[in-house]
Amino acid sequence: MNRAQTVIDFGVGASVFIIAVGVVFAFVPAIFEPFSGAASSTPVVADRAVDHLSGSLLAADPAAPGVLSPACTAAFMNATNVSGADCGFDAADSPAGLLGLGDREVNVTLRHPEDSPRTGPPVDASDLDSVAVDGPLTREARRSRPTDVTVSSRIVSIEGDQYRLVVKVW
Repeated sequence: MNRAQTVIDFGVGASVFIIAVGVVFAFVPAIFEPFSGAASSTPVVADRAVDHLSGSLLAADPAAPGVLSPACTAAFMNATNVSGADCGFDAADSPAGLLGLGDREVNVTLRHPEDSPRTGPPVDASDLDSVAVDGPLTREARRSRPTDVTVSSRIVSIEGDQYRLVVKVW
């Protein structure tokens, strides 16, 4: 016996179709969201800046990224060249210029790994045995901070101790 489509068959088919269309409309915008970030959104810039610092600019040996030179780290953070350190940069230059960030502002801070990357206190230079510099190991930007700040961090080693290198970009 041949039977036509019943009302229940039609209702089930239409419901499945509407649910499928709803799922597509709900998830398609999220697929393209990483490519449509606002101009002030800088996660890639902050990530590359902290990679450049920990991998080459402050690294004791480029073959061992994440192991920082105490002298170069102190020179960069205090914006003064340390005698006897061959760092390959002029510490008096702006951090944004050294990192190739253009007109963006940057804040670089060295913190203990157990402290918060956003609000923890900076490490004091007196904690480093081989550097005769005192004061917090942070490099502040000159302009005031806006509300849209991107933070990226890496765990690094200096003189065998672990620290968190934090970069804020806006």
